[in-house]
Amino acid sequence: MSVKDTPFFEHLDTNYAPTEEELPALRNIIQGNEEILTDLDAQIRALTDVRNARADFVQRHFALLSPLKRLTDDVLSTLFLALLDHPDNRHAKTSNTHPAVVLSHVCRRWRQLALDTASLWTTLRIYPPVLPQVYPYGARSANPHMAAHSPLVELTRRWEKEVEKILTMTRVWLERSKECTLTIDLLATDVTSQERILSTLTIDLHAPNVAPQFHTHHLTAVEDMSPKADTSGLTALIEAICDASRRWKVATLRLSTTRFTSIDSPFRRIFTLAEDDVPLLQDLTFSVDASFGIHPEEESLIPPHRETGMLGGRSLHSVSLGTICVDINTLPIRWEQLTDIQFNGYIHAYTPDVFPGGTGHGLSFDCTQALNLLRLCPRLVNCDLSLVPYSRPLESFGTVSLPHLKSLTLRYSVPGMKFISCLQAPSLRKLVLPNFLDTGIPNEHAAESPESSLIAWLEAYGHQLTEIQFNVSSLTPAGLRSVMNLLPHIKTLRLDHNGDGASFPPTPNGDQVLPMPAMVDELFLGQFIEREDQGNDEPRGPLWCPLLESIRFPRRGGTTFTEQDLLEFVAARRRMHSEGKAGQLREVTVMFGILQEGNLMAQLEEMGIDVEGLTLEVSYVSRIPLRPEPVYPGDEYDF
Repeated sequence: MSVKDTPFFEHLDTNYAPTEEELPALRNIIQGNEEILTDLDAQIRALTDVRNARADFVQRHFALLSPLKRLTDDVLSTLFLALLDHPDNRHAKTSNTHPAVVLSHVCRRWRQLALDTASLWTTLRIYPPVLPQVYPYGARSANPHMAAHSPLVELTRRWEKEVEKILTMTRVWLERSKECTLTIDLLATDVTSQERILSTLTIDLHAPNVAPQFHTHHLTAVEDMSPKADTSGLTALIEAICDASRRWKVATLRLSTTRFTSIDSPFRRIFTLAEDDVPLLQDLTFSVDASFGIHPEEESLIPPHRETGMLGGRSLHSVSLGTICVDINTLPIRWEQLTDIQFNGYIHAYTPDVFPGGTGHGLSFDCTQALNLLRLCPRLVNCDLSLVPYSRPLESFGTVSLPHLKSLTLRYSVPGMKFISCLQAPSLRKLVLPNFLDTGIPNEHAAESPESSLIAWLEAYGHQLTEIQFNVSSLTPAGLRSVMNLLPHIKTLRLDHNGDGASFPPTPNGDQVLPMPAMVDELFLGQFIEREDQGNDEPRGPLWCPLLESIRFPRRGGTTFTEQDLLEFVAARRRMHSEGKAGQLREVTVMFGILQEGNLMAQLEEMGIDVEGLTLEVSYVSRIPLRPEPVYPGDEYDF
């Protein structure tokens, strides 16, 4: 029935009130059409069921056409491995959300193929949670949520269950990896003995020859209410990892412990591995945090030391060491075969007389020791060393030739001309000199300032560098200009400031007045771009870094330019590239102290700038998030 066929057509959508005589006819019309609607709804449901069944029929047949179903197993397994190598998955923890586990749950064929592809299971990233403990000043736990809502006994039991789950998961990974070489990443904390020891360490950073003072407090049973934890799971976890040590190819071992020689230490197996136990090990990162466990006795030396046998692995080419308490030359490393080394110096770097006994008198890793070490490693390609700010005078040392060295990082101190004259590095392309130490620290042997030392480095190697990182706060404005003029081929520029890192507080040295440090301002940015002649202005120097592709400005402090200055800088460099006058700027990282809401990428597009391939990472001090708490494996472990 059409709307026009109703006798009430002229009254529809009005305020008309039907009469008593019209009501029966009106009700008959409504009832008749409601019956028709009910019938139509039934037909629609029936048609929908037919339509859904037909669509399901088509979809199930269409799925047979999927190219993935026609891929051979070897091609599909290659895709599985490529997924693991994706940047989003490279650091995935060994857990039930690991991409290898997800792939194994897609279908029966994929599961069998994933289980048969041993390479999917060769990387183990194992991060057991820290056992919650009670100290005199209150409860502590690695997980604040757990500490806030559970008694310590329950926390301890949960810790034991988590470690058992991780142990089960690790055994599964080791079994599925079959005989493939392994990459091990272990971050673990030892469970301290029931009588916990708290130590505070006092160091005078400006008196290098004064030993620190230790204050040790043994907790009594009343003070320490922590329940005794069952550490057998943690011990079994370490044993399982070490049982597979003959398959280790890459090992990152970051440990925290206070019981180096204790027979019941879960880490004892790691510390006693011999060179024959790691025949395939090529890349080793080994650090032990012992903040509460430093002892002067020889038998309590903190690993690594001369008895740490795995350092002598026959295949070892890359070594990264945290701070150590023995002379690095006493370690059983095959120096002549190393291509990569990182060394963070000695535990008592600023107090060389701290242990006059077994740990060696006067240990400090200075320029002389660095050159001695480099001489032992003629095959080095990448080198990262932490130097103390004071050094014994370099007399006649001779030449240290490193023909393959491409990357050199010297932290905390910038060696001067005498050091540079001893070094020959014709292949050097990357130089990192953060120098986060305050320039006012007394240095009786420092004949050169950090500024003059940096300039000396660039006069020697600046023409061959493509990547550099240095601290602008150790330079004067004139020094910064000199440095930038010595970098004609730089593609990657990283600028630091003492506000970025763990710098020491300002250190007055008598009546010495430190010069005003350089600043990264709009004039600094202007030297990277072409500008029209300003008439009477001073003549401009050469264009800085014409090949620049990536720049990171100081994260905290040292920058005074505005967002508008940054926009002009980025826009000008991108235009210069399109005109063939400069390299293509691809990456910019900057932090502003004042919160702004502008979308810089959108503003660049409005300016007509091609932003394809440009990464502009802008952050603000007020938006810096707190470091998130570690997330530990959940309750579900379905492999």
